[in-house]
Amino acid sequence: MTTVGIDIEQFVRDPYGSGIQRVLQYLAREWPDDLARGLFVVPWRGENLLLDPAVAARLINIAFESRIDDLRIPIHSELEHIRNRTQRVSDVDLPSKFDAWLLPEVSYLPSVLSRLEAMKDFMPTVMIGYDALPMTEPGNYRFPPGVAANASEYFRLLATTDALVCISEYSRQAIISRLRRNPELITRVAHPGGDHVDAGKEVPGHSGGPTHFLRVGTMEERKMPLEILRAFRDARAAGADARLTYVGGRSSSYERINDEIAAAEDEDIGFTWISNASDEVVNHLISECDALMCFGTEGYGIPVLEAIRRRKPVLYGGTQPAAELMVDSGAVDCGEPSQSSIKRVFLEYSQPSVTAKMGKSCRPEDVPSWKSFARSVVEAATAIS
Repeated sequence: MTTVGIDIEQFVRDPYGSGIQRVLQYLAREWPDDLARGLFVVPWRGENLLLDPAVAARLINIAFESRIDDLRIPIHSELEHIRNRTQRVSDVDLPSKFDAWLLPEVSYLPSVLSRLEAMKDFMPTVMIGYDALPMTEPGNYRFPPGVAANASEYFRLLATTDALVCISEYSRQAIISRLRRNPELITRVAHPGGDHVDAGKEVPGHSGGPTHFLRVGTMEERKMPLEILRAFRDARAAGADARLTYVGGRSSSYERINDEIAAAEDEDIGFTWISNASDEVVNHLISECDALMCFGTEGYGIPVLEAIRRRKPVLYGGTQPAAELMVDSGAVDCGEPSQSSIKRVFLEYSQPSVTAKMGKSCRPEDVPSWKSFARSVVEAATAIS
């Protein structure tokens, strides 16, 4: 049977419970043992720990269960705990343990990139393609000194890896057209799942008070956090009975975005920003909101699936692959997004009867599954091994 090595050094070095790391979490949880053996590789104290999927899943879960300031502390503590109870191999012996090598995250770490490059001499390599590219969304990429060269190497590997599994058709097309990936190489699309959230059994009613709009995602420019906030402020001034909550990390590209969003919390407009939320908090907010808002450019959009699983309608505009999948199943295309058009969305959908009616159209059963996603990734690995 094929044995696949899955490099998770990026996660161990920088755990933060992102959408990409959600993919990593459920790749471990739903690993299809009937297709291939999977061992998650963690370089640790001069050796490489080889974790089976169940152990890796427990490690990755830590990032979603807690929101302490430095998640590396509990994760490193767990690695120390399991170190003497798991297989350990040297760098020299590492290639002999595997038939294929998978990089499941975006990584600009030189150690991760050089390891992937070295593995190409011994076995086929597989990567997962995410999100927008610097060529398509330059405002989302502001590389600090010394990082640009590593980023360039990552994108070169993305274009040349033996097999690539993209999370959306948008991602696949961007990588082929902008990175010039050879279309004859294995390049597939597999949609990440949303069934980590239990399906709501009944259509929830209005939560009471102002209509509650929720936005889940980082504050990067391409996701239009300022346009949505400004549109909300305008809609409130025009009489919309609404409140708005942002859940997501700070922009890593523009501090001015973070500053304006933080300042808005001091205004009396019903706006809240939660930058560091656990899974429990996010699930509670989705359950008690009236609608999820997604505007701008998103590589995929797992929160869309989480909302529809909870029978909460999704209002979207722009490039939103997950929402596009769920049209007629709970997602509503509000057209090309701009501050003025988003203001109209707030005004139109701030009536509780409107969002309640939309909730009845949600079809949790249509949400893609993680089991299917994991099988697609492993099928790509076994197709070339």
